[in-house]
Amino acid sequence: MSNTSASLDDAHSNDFEWFFRENYSRLSRYVARRVRPSKVDDVVSASFLVAWEKFSTVTSPSLPWLIRIASFVVANVWRKEGRERRLVTVAHLDEIATSWGESFDGSAVLSAMATLGESDQEILRLVLWEELPREDIALVLGLSRNAVNVRFHRALQNFERSIVVPHHLYPVKEDPNA
Repeated sequence: MSNTSASLDDAHSNDFEWFFRENYSRLSRYVARRVRPSKVDDVVSASFLVAWEKFSTVTSPSLPWLIRIASFVVANVWRKEGRERRLVTVAHLDEIATSWGESFDGSAVLSAMATLGESDQEILRLVLWEELPREDIALVLGLSRNAVNVRFHRALQNFERSIVVPHHLYPVKEDPNA
């Protein structure tokens, strides 16, 4: 091996190591919202393995590119497990929230999400949970930015029609005449 190819391999490894460190936790959160906890590490590892294999052929590897890879790995997991619907349970959301130092009872959100189609669920997750910009979501889903906006708007309307917030969560308005 020549010195030139050795230094190119080192540069490639260093670039990938930086890419890995920059994106590991966001990809893990993305995956954790889509598969059972016992599968998260496997899916993340498989996603980074594919990314490593393609890393040198991509002009500008990015988080959306990595999420698109992970979405295919997640789809394979779902298929392998019998195509059951993999909705995150309230207990799993509490586990995620605890790891982020937050308290969250997502039962109303989960119930509303369960009534939506998979494409509505995914666009809402990418916008609201992953907090990706529309341009990045367009890359992840292979759509135009405009199509992402339209899908998000429709999914949000469907979600709003589906959500039922328990009455005890509504703010209590005091009667001014009392």
